[in-house]
Amino acid sequence: MSTERTIKESPLCTISTSVCPILRSFDDPIRHYAASKSRVDTGRLLVSRGADINARDNANQLSLHRAATTGSVGFINLLLNPPEGSPKTRLNTADRVGNTPLHLAMESAHAEAACLLVEAGADRTRENLDGEMPEDLEGVGGQEQRRARAYVIERCGKRA
Repeated sequence: MSTERTIKESPLCTISTSVCPILRSFDDPIRHYAASKSRVDTGRLLVSRGADINARDNANQLSLHRAATTGSVGFINLLLNPPEGSPKTRLNTADRVGNTPLHLAMESAHAEAACLLVEAGADRTRENLDGEMPEDLEGVGGQEQRRARAYVIERCGKRA
């Protein structure tokens, strides 16, 4: 009986485990392992082996959503700069509640991650299903949220 299986449920990988043996060692979807844990080395390996960086999970999230949620600047840079010949990362894909990666970065007060997304062309005016734009989300709230919002405005300018 073959132990080979095809990973389709994770946004970072839709390739066979026979192509990428590292996939056999993880029970969690690669999206959670690589993007959430800021494992840029693992992400780079998977992308170089043909992983689909625009594949969606059951929540309609891309790897970019997960990296933005955790503020993984290195992983975001990897996804924003795919190898030559690879498709571009979709910046403005909404998850099942309408949040784009920029919404999630702002909600978690990851200002540097948010700036990378804005500078790459993320839509600052896109509303989620609750009618909220990324910079309007309360998220973690308090002073941390205000600082993140101020940093994004200082570095990227005011929203159009």
